Amino acid sequence: MPGTNRFLEAFKESYNTIPLAGLFVLSAATFNPMPLFVALVAETVYLLFVPDCKWYMDRLASRYDAEVVARREKLKQEVGPTLKPDVMARFARLETMRNQIGSQTFEGKKWFREVLRKLDYLMEKFLLFASKQVQFQTYLRSVLDETDTNAVVKPPALPGPMQKVVHRIDPSGEFDDQWIKSTVGTIQSRYSSEIDKIDELLGSDQNLHNQAVQDKRKEVLMRRRQYVSQIGEILSNLNLQLHLMEDTFGLINDEIRARSPEQVLADIDDVVNQTDNLTETLQEVSPFDQMPVAAGADKLYNV
Repeated sequence: MPGTNRFLEAFKESYNTIPLAGLFVLSAATFNPMPLFVALVAETVYLLFVPDCKWYMDRLASRYDAEVVARREKLKQEVGPTLKPDVMARFARLETMRNQIGSQTFEGKKWFREVLRKLDYLMEKFLLFASKQVQFQTYLRSVLDETDTNAVVKPPALPGPMQKVVHRIDPSGEFDDQWIKSTVGTIQSRYSSEIDKIDELLGSDQNLHNQAVQDKRKEVLMRRRQYVSQIGEILSNLNLQLHLMEDTFGLINDEIRARSPEQVLADIDDVVNQTDNLTETLQEVSPFDQMPVAAGADKLYNV
């Protein structure tokens, strides 16, 4: 398994360390080097054969599978309460399809194990992306409220107060692209109005200190306007990526018996690559953000 030292794992097994420690203690207690010699010979033979045997490889794989399930359950407990019920219902459907795919009669096939590992990886990403989706939606709502409070002239981009905009939610329970575009457009328009006002002041105020402050305000507002646009684009991408994951699970569940292993893996790899690209984009936007995830949940291992 990439990322796992089989020899170290085999050495740490209790059925290896307990007898080994016993022989060392016996050797020290009796001042007899023979038990120590036997321990070293036995350990050498053990490490030569056990780590690479099929039985032990399967043991490591099963252990890793159990760790993945436990990690995903922990992640669900951590982010689940922050997600909409409809989003968690969508995730539950992914779990059902994952179980259906896992029940296929390909047990022991390396390619099938790789398929399941990548599906598990996408399930964790689904939860993480859904969590990010909530964060960015909350951010846009807060900035909208902020600009609504500070705006001198309110543009007609939104038909009414914020609560009417919130109703722009599609049946899946997420804010749709129309809400995203409308909200981003309104915020940008209000920033632009404030920038225009600063430009007017710069043209009439001869105080150099005031001009310096106004120039800095303009720079800050321009950067915020750009950042809001970036968040809107990422939020739209998150929506699409979550739907793509769901569609991919359905496709694999439909066709895993009818298509070749290479075709099945190619379909999943395309989605995994897009998922990784979006993960990198999110990291660029908020590099210091700590995602609520157990160690290892952001890595994909093909066992």
